[in-house]
Amino acid sequence: MVERQRAPKRGFIDLPGGFVDYGESLEEALAREVREELNVEIENLRYLGSFPNLYTYKKVTYFTTDAFFACRAVSLYSMMPKEEVSRIIIRKPRRIDLARIAFDSTQKAIRKYRAAGKKPSFLSLAG
Repeated sequence: MVERQRAPKRGFIDLPGGFVDYGESLEEALAREVREELNVEIENLRYLGSFPNLYTYKKVTYFTTDAFFACRAVSLYSMMPKEEVSRIIIRKPRRIDLARIAFDSTQKAIRKYRAAGKKPSFLSLAG
């Protein structure tokens, strides 16, 4: 998990991820965003599901669909927060406080992940 450094939802908890660039697949965008935010490479991506979301930024509301993946970090030795991240938070899925989660779509994905009983690291991507 990460604590958001910037608006929207600054100070709230989120999963690393972001928007898909032109010509990128969801998987490529997720790998890029995790690398940019945490300096971590990922592998074994498994699609978890997608959920609609409202993303309000600078008085404009974007209607997005966020795609969520379960994956593993290749290594955590190089992990460090980058400019979009205030801090990194490591929690077991059942110990995540859903009231602190920035977006409804992420809360739904975490609930689905918990229900599935999966073990690998859990990361997100807004598409």
